[in-house]
Amino acid sequence: MKIIHIHDITDERISNYLSLKESQNHHTQEQIFLCDGDKVTLVVLESQVQIQSVFAVEDFINQHKTLLEAKVPEGQVFTASKKLMESIVGFRLHSGVMAIATQPSHEHFTSLKPPYIVMNNITNSDNVGGIIRNAIGCGFTSILADNATSSPYLRRAVRVSMGYISKAHISIQHNLLDTLITLKNQGCSIICAEISERSHHLQDYTFPKNFALVFGSEGQGIETDILSIADEILDIPMQNNVKSLNVSSSSAIFMYAAKHGK
Repeated sequence: MKIIHIHDITDERISNYLSLKESQNHHTQEQIFLCDGDKVTLVVLESQVQIQSVFAVEDFINQHKTLLEAKVPEGQVFTASKKLMESIVGFRLHSGVMAIATQPSHEHFTSLKPPYIVMNNITNSDNVGGIIRNAIGCGFTSILADNATSSPYLRRAVRVSMGYISKAHISIQHNLLDTLITLKNQGCSIICAEISERSHHLQDYTFPKNFALVFGSEGQGIETDILSIADEILDIPMQNNVKSLNVSSSSAIFMYAAKHGK
């Protein structure tokens, strides 16, 4: 495996790592995403996602040579001093390990297998990444999201997901309502996580095998049209005048209950 040492911030071979705080539009246009950190990068390297390059300190490269040889194209493993790497990316690095991967093609929802985790208008990248990490950890891999939801391949979402976005099957919906109606007509139960007059408590509900579990934004909640077709609306009863949990936190409770409940 050839390791290329970078000595100049203007080296075009590492242009995808340059000024990362300003490069998100470029990454989105090129259909690539950044893995930031040793743990995140290792998770993605060990997945089926296509790796374009790795930019890391030598200790990491030497420790994981076999994996890098298997997953990274020849001539696309770069290293530099941590100080120079920080000058290139534009902020302080914790581990000095990064990679660029190709975004998988978004799958049509008919190719995904139930049950489904659904994100409706969740614009906070941290929440998107957290929901995906929770989903993979609880055993769910089929994820639907509408166009209003923040891209799961933004740098922050990938980092919060700890790279487990690479293990998800994601389908972006231009009309989420129509997709859910189609699934409902095929026998899929539409279950919304929402506080409303129609809500029942989560602990009193038994999940079916075939369902789509919908989460909405913290500010606006799930869209009214989606709530109107729900087979069930569930909430988490709270105490001590706490109105609700962060959507990422509540998603973990819902998904664990859906997988291991009564």
